[in-house]
Amino acid sequence: MAKKKANEESTEKYGKEKADESKSMQEKYFQLQMIEQQSKQLQQYLQVFDQQLAEIRNIVSALNELSGLKKGDTLLAPISNGIFVHAKLEDNKEVRVNVGAGTVVTKPIPDAIKMLESQESEIAQYRSDTMAKLEELMKHAEELQA
Repeated sequence: MAKKKANEESTEKYGKEKADESKSMQEKYFQLQMIEQQSKQLQQYLQVFDQQLAEIRNIVSALNELSGLKKGDTLLAPISNGIFVHAKLEDNKEVRVNVGAGTVVTKPIPDAIKMLESQESEIAQYRSDTMAKLEELMKHAEELQA
């Protein structure tokens, strides 16, 4: 009788351990799914940051080239993506900058470049912070899988 009771307790304990283990596995699976979703979102942010950084670098390069041109030089001015017109350069010292809310201000090219470099620095910092978060998530995922 005592042996049968001990066997029942052992079976009950084993069943409870299996249930706890199954619950733990489900929690890990759920956490891994959440990490995957967050990782995908962070990777999308990184792509946007990379695009913005490339665009800023292209603009800075174009501004440097523009300042090297002479008044009266002919150039292609973009009207929209992939559409250009021939234009004559009247001013190679200043550019017009949209500062938001439909407001355009005139800035010397070096000031415009400084503004863009400041934006580049901010975006690079956001990118770095996002990369650190992504690495932290990946480390957490590895710990869950171990």
